[in-house]
Amino acid sequence: MIGSAPFPAGACPGKNQGINRSMGVPGGTDMGRFAGLVLIAGWLLAAGESAPAAEKTTAARPGKARSGPYDSAAECKRCHAAIHASWSESAHAHAATTSSFRRSMEATMKLSSDPARTRKDCIECHAPTTRVTGDLDLKNPVSAEGVTCDFCHTVKEVGLERAGQPFTLDPGPVKRGPFAYSRSFPGHRAEYSFLHRGSPLLCAACHEFANEKGFPLLVTYTGWKEGPFPARGIACQDCHMALIPGKIADDDLLQKQGPRVINLHRLVGGSSMSQLNRGVRLKIESFSATSTVAEVRVAVANEGAGHPIPGGLPTKSLVLVLGAENASGALENPQETIYRREILDAQGAPLNTLPEMFVSGAKAGLDSRLKPGETRHESFRVALRGGSRAVVARLEYRDATDTGAPSKSSVITQERRELKGR
Repeated sequence: MIGSAPFPAGACPGKNQGINRSMGVPGGTDMGRFAGLVLIAGWLLAAGESAPAAEKTTAARPGKARSGPYDSAAECKRCHAAIHASWSESAHAHAATTSSFRRSMEATMKLSSDPARTRKDCIECHAPTTRVTGDLDLKNPVSAEGVTCDFCHTVKEVGLERAGQPFTLDPGPVKRGPFAYSRSFPGHRAEYSFLHRGSPLLCAACHEFANEKGFPLLVTYTGWKEGPFPARGIACQDCHMALIPGKIADDDLLQKQGPRVINLHRLVGGSSMSQLNRGVRLKIESFSATSTVAEVRVAVANEGAGHPIPGGLPTKSLVLVLGAENASGALENPQETIYRREILDAQGAPLNTLPEMFVSGAKAGLDSRLKPGETRHESFRVALRGGSRAVVARLEYRDATDTGAPSKSSVITQERRELKGR
């Protein structure tokens, strides 16, 4: 299941534990970060110094076959099995083939005045190799691999000012990555890329998107850029592709022993409960109750995310639910506070479905999302009955992205206060 495996401890900044791509060592102090960077730099430079000089040609791997400019992820798996296994569980690997994506794209095309353009916009981010191949019908198996290995690792530059084609693409034998060496392996040549080392631009090209009216629907990169993380040198990859112990490739290819770290390629996003648990906090700050009513004050905080929560599409909401639990475990007359980014049409009417937002979104309404480092304090007055046994504060994540299915709701965390003697 996508995102089902636990995210590494300490993957999000703000956690003083675990391995982080920026920090590298346990602890979140400046000295710890500096020591971690020195340690990782030593590993990477050691890898570069031990590698032979870069070759001008790359030996083809026996049995390698291409059906276009991009290699299949199955080819990458032959040498990068652990990374491939992680990527194959990611939303990126299934970006072009899920039924929810297909349903949403088709529904958006029906509303659009230019269905062909709408399809192209959707496909080129969910199957970005089509930016080169033009295979918008996904007939080539590589196209159906979604955001596949060879696409990301052959991106040369990103320029967000180039609307419609922000990528400078260079499919071929040179694969770019975050490690500080340049050499040839049996399957390809490797080159160091700062873009892959930790530039949010690599992610921004698809996670920042304006609809056909020019209205910005996806603003995750903007949210990060306006927050505190850029000044702290913390990029998207620090949370979503944290460094973990592991092999870059087979030892017989690297011909080097010693410490190894790799970026987690599961790319766990904001829809993952493990990621949300590391990003948001819920706490009942004060509680008092009589026989008929409870007064409750709750704090909700964005402690770990470098962008507003919830991130991603505006069809996603964070919901604080509070109510009295009865004997059967249900909440009676629950009260809700919703944190989300509202999208309006040109006349100011709120839009609720993703196809409507893509086609008619023209204005931003109320934006109640939690900004990085922000804590909200919410007060509630809860009516109690004779059978009420506890007051419960619950934080839920709701996703209404799939136009062909009911909104999905998942409990992130909750706190309760028992009502004794009732």
